[in-house]
Amino acid sequence: MLEAIRERAQGWIAKVILGLLVIPFALWGIDSYFSGGGQEPPAAEIDDVQISQREFIKTLKDQEQALGGKVEDKALRQQVMDQLVNTRVLSMAAGKAGFSILDPQIQAVLAGVEIFQENGKFSEARMDSWLRSRGMSRGELPAMIGQDLLLKQVQIGYGEGALAAKPMVERLARLLSQQREINEAAFDAKSHANAVKIDDKAVEADYKARQKDYTTPVQVRAQYVVLSQALLEEGIQVGDEQVRKHYEANAARYQEPEQRRAAHILVKVDEGADAKSRQAAKARAEQLLAEAVKTPSKFADLARQHSQDPVSGAQGGDLGAFTRDMMVKPFADAVWNMKPGEIRGLVESQFGYHIIRLDNVVVGAKLGFDVVKDEIRRELRQQEAQRRFVESAERFSNLVYEQPDSLAPAAKEFGLKLEESGWLAKGQTAQPAILANPRLMDSLFSEDALTKRQNIEAVEVAPNTLVAARVIDHRPAGLLPLADVAGDIRNRLTREAARKLAIEAGRKALEAARSGQGSAVTFSAPMTVSRMQPLNLPPASVRAIFSAEAGKLPAYLGVESADGYRVYRINRVVANEPPAEQTGKIRADLRRLLAQEEMRAYLESVKAKAKIKIAPSALEPKAE
Repeated sequence: MLEAIRERAQGWIAKVILGLLVIPFALWGIDSYFSGGGQEPPAAEIDDVQISQREFIKTLKDQEQALGGKVEDKALRQQVMDQLVNTRVLSMAAGKAGFSILDPQIQAVLAGVEIFQENGKFSEARMDSWLRSRGMSRGELPAMIGQDLLLKQVQIGYGEGALAAKPMVERLARLLSQQREINEAAFDAKSHANAVKIDDKAVEADYKARQKDYTTPVQVRAQYVVLSQALLEEGIQVGDEQVRKHYEANAARYQEPEQRRAAHILVKVDEGADAKSRQAAKARAEQLLAEAVKTPSKFADLARQHSQDPVSGAQGGDLGAFTRDMMVKPFADAVWNMKPGEIRGLVESQFGYHIIRLDNVVVGAKLGFDVVKDEIRRELRQQEAQRRFVESAERFSNLVYEQPDSLAPAAKEFGLKLEESGWLAKGQTAQPAILANPRLMDSLFSEDALTKRQNIEAVEVAPNTLVAARVIDHRPAGLLPLADVAGDIRNRLTREAARKLAIEAGRKALEAARSGQGSAVTFSAPMTVSRMQPLNLPPASVRAIFSAEAGKLPAYLGVESADGYRVYRINRVVANEPPAEQTGKIRADLRRLLAQEEMRAYLESVKAKAKIKIAPSALEPKAE
């Protein structure tokens, strides 16, 4: 364990302990919150909850974009699916366990996001601009935040009880602080390379024994041309006058939504509560409503004393300012039918019974031209580029088909650059990555493309991106000639033989040192190392040094390395008392490690109880 911790160290104790197995929640879709579903079969099912094909594909595309391009890889699909399933399983388990997130908690997060602030205050205009630039609706962001908060609640719930025993922490701190003074003698393969002679017979024997390593698949080199919306957009200019006309013609789009400020008292009803519990909650809410209506000035005091919304309750029920779509529908419907100063109840939502007081109505202000002009310009460029792409795509495809012996006419008409690829093989990475598209590859490796060398049909390799290509060179599958690989084989055999000689020399030196002939070994100057400060020693060497018995010094040990062999002499062991601050950090980090393992165990247990069914077709790489 100590050496596993040491290998993750990069300078400080937190990095030593926190090489943790964190459950990944970064990849999860939100499509299920906003789509009404469809007739297509789901990508996965968890009990009676579905993960739609749209949600899976969207999440997969987001991850591919983060990786810098399309990745037709089954392992990536499996990883994305696992993370979606993990997130959904935990969300379902959290709901059953009584975890919940209230709207005010989500609003508090939004209010604290720095990019949504203007002059230190939350700005609806900034948030709307940010959402529009990413093609997100106003409902998506709160849903994402709510899910994130819910999962954090679960993690905190299972992590708070993690304990790290004081004796264990202190022992670990002392071991991490222990230092050992050593000398090193290195026996490198390079110094033995001149003693190695590899003859032609050895090269030929290796070639025959490892023919799989020297067999190449069918390969082609291709000429190709790309027509994409992104390329068309680069040449489009949108003037200020055009931007202003759009702004004035779409004034309603650039109007801040109306906000309302309200306070509420919540009497919570747990999901799955029986009729008796619901009736008791309703009776309690009616009693509080009567008191609030009778003495409106006491509304804040009633909220502080009785509201079961822990966030707003402490603020006298104040929810701050919000737009209609930031609240659940029953609550929003009630608030938008109230007058300032009015108290209304009971309003029932999935959280329970609300007693609401409307405090203020803020009419939405118009977003200034300077605030949105850059966004409008980007939007108009994208619209024009999309229009041009739609108009050009059919003509581009027809030209490629009608003039099958050359891509030059299509490239010339649309001002595109003719490119040439390196050697391509099916199922392997390609540069650029768009050439690895399965449909494109199938076409390039078809019999007609290989023999006739004509243009293949234009293929959409990504949204609004067409590639036309033709084979310009072809290399059939087969064994590479010995002459082509003999040099590489000879170099590898030389390195392997030289390493064996270095290991043999190192082991003899170790035996000599242990038998009292240490002076025959050329050691380095003394070095003081610790698990926290391993200097430049390989991890295997550090493990061996701190695993070695140091009761009788000097002690000698040897370690094989990638480049040969290393002999170490341990001269002395220095036991250091770690500072209290470092011990405290170790304890905190161990608690996090234990909490992560507890969280992992919990996830596995709820997954074991759930009926999880994943569609095999979802995991197969294909063109989306």
